[in-house]
Amino acid sequence: MKSLNKALDMIDAVSKLGSAGIREISSITGFPPATTHRIASALVKRRYFNQDPSTKHYSLSLRFLELGTKVQLQFDLPTIVRPHLQQLMSETGESANLAICDGDSAVYLDQVQSDKSMLKIFTRLGTRVPLYSTGVGKMLMSRWSKPELDSYLKRTKLISYTPNTLVSRSKILKELDRISDRGFAVDNEEMEKGVRCVAALVFDHRQQVVAAVSISGAAMRITPDRIDDFGAKVKQCAFDISQGLGFQIR
Repeated sequence: MKSLNKALDMIDAVSKLGSAGIREISSITGFPPATTHRIASALVKRRYFNQDPSTKHYSLSLRFLELGTKVQLQFDLPTIVRPHLQQLMSETGESANLAICDGDSAVYLDQVQSDKSMLKIFTRLGTRVPLYSTGVGKMLMSRWSKPELDSYLKRTKLISYTPNTLVSRSKILKELDRISDRGFAVDNEEMEKGVRCVAALVFDHRQQVVAAVSISGAAMRITPDRIDDFGAKVKQCAFDISQGLGFQIR
């Protein structure tokens, strides 16, 4: 924790100075030059600092702009996405949702609720839900690398919310392969009994995943024989949003 606080203090110092050498940063932070150099080198390696090869001075890198853009996009996303969610709700008759990945959870940022929805289901605005037991969560996980999945499954306690919840590593990995093949995910009453969801991914101009959209509703309406049709509609909605964010198929 002390090292983390020192790194953050150095980031604050360099942000105020604009560009500075080890001695100047050391003077402002009060850290010994050797400590300052060690932390600055680590920040360069992690792409948070740039170092001028001539002056040896350090400055903040574009990594901060990249992170800031991601944060701004999270605030702007609901405004951009809402018309598409309204259309998706109109086409399917089910509540349409927007969710993002935040750590080991999915968080719902927006929802256009269907008049048919009489259930107080888990997809309410601001709700934080597990990744492995939800349509949006599994959809977001489907793009992770094997090391990312391995790490997540090792640190996550897999709880059975319903009899349908997947709590076996092998079953989850098999499900993620299936999701990757068809391009949409289904929550088959895995988070809440009587509720099904269908989800698809949203990409930005860099081909990066930024969110997932989904529909959610009573299992008696989102029946197995209608899943492919709902999946196609949700995928089209996600693609339309992605195009609005500058996404292009390569």
